[in-house]
Amino acid sequence: MSKHAGKGESEWEEVGGMVPVGRSLQGEKVILVPYMREHVPTYHRWMQDPALLAATASEPLTLDQEYQVHGSWTQDPLKHTFILLDKQLIQGGFVPGNPHVEAMVGDVNIYMNDPDDLHIAEIEIMIAEPTR
Repeated sequence: MSKHAGKGESEWEEVGGMVPVGRSLQGEKVILVPYMREHVPTYHRWMQDPALLAATASEPLTLDQEYQVHGSWTQDPLKHTFILLDKQLIQGGFVPGNPHVEAMVGDVNIYMNDPDDLHIAEIEIMIAEPTR
């Protein structure tokens, strides 16, 4: 992907430049925000559910281990993790940079498996919260 920087635009991340660094993606019903440290406790709670562990082929981690994984994922340019927010659950309106923990319903992982071809990625979507 090419790197863009124009009037009103931020620079795109060099490797895996799919979304401007630190930016969110808004849809009709959901918003994808970068996985922040503030999200870790809720994510950790989700990953204590045996059904989610089985569905994601994951092992249970301690909260400290979850923070370590968060740190490593945010430093890896070939992995992008977003938290999925339900727009209807956001209190007080969406504010970019605010983690909006109250609206967390899942996550999206994007893996750039071939650093030589950044147009191809593996995407995993996890809906962790039951229907409300």
